[in-house]
Amino acid sequence: MPKPACDCCNIRKVKCHGDYPCARCVDNGLTCTFLRRRRKSGPRNIRPGSMLRIWMEQTESARLAMEDPHSIEPSMPGPVPVLHRIPLTLLSIALRTYGEKLYGIWPLLNAENLIHQLEDDPNNPEIYALATALAGATLSNLNEVIVHESLLEPLVAESFITESKRVRSTFDYMESITLNTTLTSYFLHIFYGRQPSRTRTAIFYIREAITFAQLFGMHIEDTYSRYLIKDQQVMRKLYFLLFMTERYLCINDGLPTVLESISLPITEDEEIPEAVSGFLSLVTLFSTPGTDFFSKWTPHSSNVSINRERLLLIQYALQRPLENPDCSNDIQKVDIVVSQHWMRALAWKLSIQLGYVMLNSKREMNITYPLEIAQDVLGEVFKFSPEAFEVHGPGMEVKMYEIANVLADSIQCKPEEQSSLLVGPRETLQSLAGILFSFQVSNPDLRHKLSAKLDVILGGSMLPRGIDVAEEVNESEYDMNGFSPSSFLPVLDEFPIIP
Repeated sequence: MPKPACDCCNIRKVKCHGDYPCARCVDNGLTCTFLRRRRKSGPRNIRPGSMLRIWMEQTESARLAMEDPHSIEPSMPGPVPVLHRIPLTLLSIALRTYGEKLYGIWPLLNAENLIHQLEDDPNNPEIYALATALAGATLSNLNEVIVHESLLEPLVAESFITESKRVRSTFDYMESITLNTTLTSYFLHIFYGRQPSRTRTAIFYIREAITFAQLFGMHIEDTYSRYLIKDQQVMRKLYFLLFMTERYLCINDGLPTVLESISLPITEDEEIPEAVSGFLSLVTLFSTPGTDFFSKWTPHSSNVSINRERLLLIQYALQRPLENPDCSNDIQKVDIVVSQHWMRALAWKLSIQLGYVMLNSKREMNITYPLEIAQDVLGEVFKFSPEAFEVHGPGMEVKMYEIANVLADSIQCKPEEQSSLLVGPRETLQSLAGILFSFQVSNPDLRHKLSAKLDVILGGSMLPRGIDVAEEVNESEYDMNGFSPSSFLPVLDEFPIIP
């Protein structure tokens, strides 16, 4: 009686001798399993689509088998590990998308060089885990999928992330720490940071990346001289991405910071120097307030002292125009602009919490200062497309929310006096809320909090279009095609001048 064909040969419809592992699986680097029913033979040339079907069906069969241990005979041999399950043809599409659209915000890797590494060293699990993590982070941030003629259905970001974690589990990446393993942890953080229900997972991976960076010695200047110039540049840029992410999480989640600033990367010998120049502008923003400023947002803030003069200096520094390279893309520019005014809003919020803000104080310490911040951000964001905002995901929503929130607090602290001005605090708040509520919902709680304040300040008749979606939290109701920040922006010439 002939032996049953293995799953891979069944799916490919080719002859199988029934050995374990069978010769065809060994030759093609596939996991040989016997979890599905036998199928008749067919084409003998393995296709990328077949590789994906094999992987997806084996993953699902293995999951079901673990849930029902009686579904597989005890004598059935276990699967043999294999490296590539997503063909390079499909992986390359996602990597090139990163190079074209997202290099400006993660200026770390040359997509073509990474593809060549995968071609030259296909059995390197470290490179493959990095590439699939980067691919997953890219698709997730852009809300895109891979569509290809070889696929029966689109390949989503989570498929790449699952693959990265699977391959990572095949080697001890924690003991032999490298630049690539640190990069992989960072991109896994990026992916999970886009998933509202996976906040702790995202924090775990950024903490893992930070720990790897420290064990690697990236916080020590002497470390860099041991590496090639191109590796030094990647290390410094990665370090500052971790540095900025950690400071954002300190504000948003109250997590303490551990990374201190080091020497900045340089733009010399960079393939896209304008992208790195924009990146350095963002690094400057996150470095400006200093460690004490961020420590005030943690549970141990009472142990940190920051006086009125220090906060004034921070405000003065954050008001300075930042260099936005003309050739850097809108995705990078909008991040710089919104981050700058977000930090100004945070500095004012901290000032009022510490009792430094007064009704009759001048400018930065005045109760009305959030109006100037809000008008400044509105004056700059109208030129950016909705896609430029959406790429930044929950972080952009949080920053725009904070700017609108401090303005709402300012209005509630000092009721608006009668004025002949056409554009006052309430109209400015309405414009900000219009932009914010046109974003894809990432954090419903923020929407609810702001909605409650807007209902008190503006009243139901003045609520901007789309604001009620916070109650439903239904992303399908958003009509992003018609969104333009300028549609919510009052005439800039009519803004009142703040003395």
